[in-house]
Amino acid sequence: MKASTNYSKATHICIYLNIKEKELINSAELAESIKTNPVVIRRLIGLLKSHEIIASISGANGGFYLKREPENISLWDIYLATREEDFFKRPKVNPACLISSNLEILLHDSSLAAELSMKNELETITIKDLSLNLMHIVEEQGVDEEVTN
Repeated sequence: MKASTNYSKATHICIYLNIKEKELINSAELAESIKTNPVVIRRLIGLLKSHEIIASISGANGGFYLKREPENISLWDIYLATREEDFFKRPKVNPACLISSNLEILLHDSSLAAELSMKNELETITIKDLSLNLMHIVEEQGVDEEVTN
């Protein structure tokens, strides 16, 4: 099973928009930054917009921006926006098998506890935190070029 990269790409989008806070950014620019297709970016933006994390202005000079302040966007918010299914996928049930037909019940509590543990951690980290951490990394590395290249 291959893990989805939507969460990390959506996080990248939010950090990028935060760093370019005074600018409207189009999907082509975001796609170039992430090295993916603009269609992928637009799909992720749709998810982030539906969770009121980012917004857009239409038109030739339009683009995307953070709808909320970066300190009010947690990694948990991004996780919820990009989550396509339950964290632990449910297998097909074989009704003739005692284990298979009861596995979801057996795993429910531990799966829920694991996801809540993840929530507790991800809620404490914001886009502002990650953006500041990135700026510290750039300063330590002595990088002269713009962060978003």
